[in-house]
Amino acid sequence: MFCDLYGTIFDIRTDEESPVVWEEMCRYMNERGARFPNGHELFEQYKELMAQAQKVGEEARGPFVEVDFVPVWSRLYGLGRARVDETTAYETSTYFHQISTILLEPYPKAREFLIVLRRKGIRPVLVSNAQASYTRPDLYEHRLTGLFDRIFLSSDYGIKKPDKRFFDAALEGCRTERSHVVYLGNEIGCDVLGATKAGLDAIYLHTPLSVPGDPATHPAAVLSVEGPDYDAVLSWLCDEDVMMVGDGTDARIVPREE
Repeated sequence: MFCDLYGTIFDIRTDEESPVVWEEMCRYMNERGARFPNGHELFEQYKELMAQAQKVGEEARGPFVEVDFVPVWSRLYGLGRARVDETTAYETSTYFHQISTILLEPYPKAREFLIVLRRKGIRPVLVSNAQASYTRPDLYEHRLTGLFDRIFLSSDYGIKKPDKRFFDAALEGCRTERSHVVYLGNEIGCDVLGATKAGLDAIYLHTPLSVPGDPATHPAAVLSVEGPDYDAVLSWLCDEDVMMVGDGTDARIVPREE
């Protein structure tokens, strides 16, 4: 099972434009040698560099380019008259994500869902539009890293869903066939339509982080579920009405009682 992350496994809320966040980033970067006058100026330069990186990326790789934010932070330090190594730029990107995140928690039973998938002989593989400098620390903090068989993040490949090339890279990396994979995600465009155009079955979770205005079901999905209802997903996989019981590593699948 190829899985999306944010909105599918994680519930997340962020505010990346908060003036408080950017004042803190100004302080953080100036402590490392930069000379930005204030958070507003830093934010404006950040937006400009991001727009430039996006344009260059689209010209090179097409409309579904994924810009790696770490080099952008490195160039931002340069504009602030500081030279930093890649580790510092990576840590700065991670710090920005952490202080701009208001909420980050796995959905209830998300961890158990990944555990019981493995017990059923299904490999959970993370295939997500995400920044490595954000996501790898998030997974580590919430003890989810080891629950995925493999991890494929769009910032590592320079392209993102719904680009077929990203799905193909994951298939090649897992050495598996399209017919052996189902994709689990919470967006119709990126996940359901992206996966089906890449020749994969797709399960649609209509969660609070799905695209506003998107319908609760979609005909291209083999299963549409309201909310992060992992029992419904497992029931589809098992071809019978089942549910999870137990917490953590004690989780298991049992038939649902009438």
